[in-house]
Amino acid sequence: MTGAGTGLGRAYALLLAAEGARVVVNGPALDGAPSGAPAVAAEIHALGGMAVPDLHDATRDATEIVMSAMDAWGRVDIVINNAGATDGGGVDEMPPGRLQRLVDVNFLASAAVLRAAWPVFKRQRYGRVVNTASGSILGLPGCYAYQASKAAVVGLTRALAFDGAPHGIKVNAVCPVAWTAMTEGIPDPAFRRFLVERFDPALVAPFVGALASRDAPCSGELFSAGGGIAARVVLGFTPGYVPEGAAGIADYLDNFDAICATDGLVVAGGAMEEVAYRARQLGADLTDPTLGVPAP
Repeated sequence: MTGAGTGLGRAYALLLAAEGARVVVNGPALDGAPSGAPAVAAEIHALGGMAVPDLHDATRDATEIVMSAMDAWGRVDIVINNAGATDGGGVDEMPPGRLQRLVDVNFLASAAVLRAAWPVFKRQRYGRVVNTASGSILGLPGCYAYQASKAAVVGLTRALAFDGAPHGIKVNAVCPVAWTAMTEGIPDPAFRRFLVERFDPALVAPFVGALASRDAPCSGELFSAGGGIAARVVLGFTPGYVPEGAAGIADYLDNFDAICATDGLVVAGGAMEEVAYRARQLGADLTDPTLGVPAP
């Protein structure tokens, strides 16, 4: 589990250990601050659980994180990609190096850990993955790089859900809502107080545990979780405007209400399901039940 030395990761590690999981508590020392991973691992041991600390940086040493689990217990059943970084600034303001850091931590590190774990999952014909996206992908001013890097995690989740399905691997993502070090910078004091009082990281952990469990009922899905509430976040498409014959610019502008209307919103299991839907709208039938992520 990456990013497990504090905040949400610590809450996940404590809960999974209490449920009997053997946990690699990953969290490197960053910006001169010591890693919290050894303390969390010690906390788990004190409570009767099993854990090993790991101080590798997922942006550089993803394979070593996976090997920590293999060396300790000979297998990897769950990957929780929780390491994250945030930064603000407009697209014309943020220096390239700061953008790259967010992409490295939020997206590429998650992909690297999964690349390292994937052969183990395939060999076992079993795996559970919980990636960390963000509700900011729905829109939030002043942090385009953070949103973009987290949106990439959604694409990663959807892609690997398809790739993992034949091997018993389920991959989902969560957009956590919690009071952590990353949300301390929220300027509105009333909103900060509300998060402190109602959105403890421990309230996210049980849902993440459900996605990480053998009984996880889905793959390729995105969820919002916080304050004890869990809700599906959908990627869908509208029926749209179907022109009669060739359409020009003016036709689309005149029918923008129909293009955007959410009545009859369709939530597809994958891109090819939309292709099949559009084909039916145009009088063809490209239905293929093998194209979507398998149903639970």
